[in-house]
Amino acid sequence: MSNKSSKSGSSKTLHHKDDQASLGTPGYRTREGRSGYDPIETPAEAAHTVGTIIQKIFTGRVGNPFSLFLLGISGLVLILPSIFAISDMINGNPFPSNTWSIILISGIAGIAIVVNFIKNLIMVIFR
Repeated sequence: MSNKSSKSGSSKTLHHKDDQASLGTPGYRTREGRSGYDPIETPAEAAHTVGTIIQKIFTGRVGNPFSLFLLGISGLVLILPSIFAISDMINGNPFPSNTWSIILISGIAGIAIVVNFIKNLIMVIFR
């Protein structure tokens, strides 16, 4: 009985304002009394991390120069198929419509990433 109450007491300390954690946040699966090998919590933490990275890419909050370099390269890589497709269309070799949809989606994402790259570059240079 005392073991049960001590476990519930330790889990109550997790929900203070300072230590508030929920499924997917880093440290939740390795909190006190856990092994960290939960088959549900491990992918949830990985998904939270990927979501945080994607959010930083699209909101323009990347300050690390290496990450900023990778952001610029990935934006250019996503734009290049659109540029090549437009140049082929001008030369008289149009693609089918389903190929255009994929090329345009990657081009729009690439433009958004390049715009955020430029914003981040300005923030890093003039900080």
